[in-house]
Amino acid sequence: MESVKKRLAEFSVEAHDLYLNRSVPYLEEPPDPLHFYRDWIGPNKPCIIRNAFSHWPALSRWTPDYLREKVGSKFISVAVTPNGYADAVNGDRFVMPEERRMSFSSVLDIIEGKVQKQGVFYVQKQCSNLLDELPELTDDVEPHVSWMSNALVVLLL
Repeated sequence: MESVKKRLAEFSVEAHDLYLNRSVPYLEEPPDPLHFYRDWIGPNKPCIIRNAFSHWPALSRWTPDYLREKVGSKFISVAVTPNGYADAVNGDRFVMPEERRMSFSSVLDIIEGKVQKQGVFYVQKQCSNLLDELPELTDDVEPHVSWMSNALVVLLL
């Protein structure tokens, strides 16, 4: 059993050396699809891409006032946790968030500190709150990110 533990420890170090950097590199603009696939998707390495969506109207439009006007009265799914950690192991348990239905304005009130509530409130759904619950906001983002889609096409071929 000791030899298995030793190999697992060595494997962890080797995997870290192969795949993980000490920091996550920044790209100043979206890369071309082949470069993105070759350098980031293929080797399964993280990177932060700056200026990829700076032209989206959402970045300037999505103020609390705009969001209240556009979708404030809509009820959406909101995740609530005591500490912000969810969908993760906490001690000896796998913790999932409590889900509540709340108006978007109520969520904004909590985010802006106008209303104090216990816990951490956040909007999150695995398959997109935006498309499922807030389609009124989709005109403010691009429906298709061509450089990313083209890089993923390489993956499928």
